[in-house]
Amino acid sequence: MEPLNKKERSGFIFKFSAAFIVGILIIMIPFYFLIQLPKYEHSNLSKNLTELEKQIYYQRDTLAIQIDSLKRMVNKLDLPNPQVGLIDGEIGQYISKIQLNFINDTSWTGRMYKNIVKSYIDLENAKMSRLKLENDLKECKNDLEKAEKAAAKQVDPMGG
Repeated sequence: MEPLNKKERSGFIFKFSAAFIVGILIIMIPFYFLIQLPKYEHSNLSKNLTELEKQIYYQRDTLAIQIDSLKRMVNKLDLPNPQVGLIDGEIGQYISKIQLNFINDTSWTGRMYKNIVKSYIDLENAKMSRLKLENDLKECKNDLEKAEKAAAKQVDPMGG
């Protein structure tokens, strides 16, 4: 005894199975992406962290040391009787060496380091100007003493 609606039953079973599979897929696809997203985020964050660590180590181990050395060189100008020409040459060479590290860097850190180096250049120029003014002041004092002595001789020709 065969059922009369065998074709209809087979069609409905096929349609139900297809709708069931589509429904399961609609539910499973978002879950798949929810599971995969943290893995993607983790790899992306790990990559960013590694890049930041490299940048921090580079800044700490290279640029910070170079900036500190530049600071010490500029501070040599505050010593009594500095060798201005020699120190100025050393500072110029060292600044050129430092600027090679970030000459093409357009990021905010590159601009920051360029500004730091520019500040040290300005500080060096200010100290050089101060030293020149101190030398000019010494010369003026010497000229004033000579003029006072000459004036004293003219007032008292006997020098006494």
